[in-house]
Amino acid sequence: MPEQGFSVARVQHRVMGQQIRLQLAPDYVLRLTPAEASSLSFALVAVRTGISPEREIYMSPIASDEAFVGSVQEAGMCIATGDGGITLDWDAVGRLAAALALEVG
Repeated sequence: MPEQGFSVARVQHRVMGQQIRLQLAPDYVLRLTPAEASSLSFALVAVRTGISPEREIYMSPIASDEAFVGSVQEAGMCIATGDGGITLDWDAVGRLAAALALEVG
């Protein structure tokens, strides 16, 4: 895992086509459609900048067995993973949003 606590990459699924692979922990990977990745990126930007008053972001991607559950905290977000969670400060949340948007294209 990279130092930032996540990795994002474009991958090809044999049936569903292009997907965005979001790895949040060594054993916690989400596969997002481009539309899901775009929506998640926008939601992360919205809570980071204070545009949205939401305190939680939840997404159940169609091609994943896991869900994205991110709780907004004062200094960033805590994203649930299979073995607890990872905490990202607001700069890292911005980098995650940007990485998702970049892979969507």
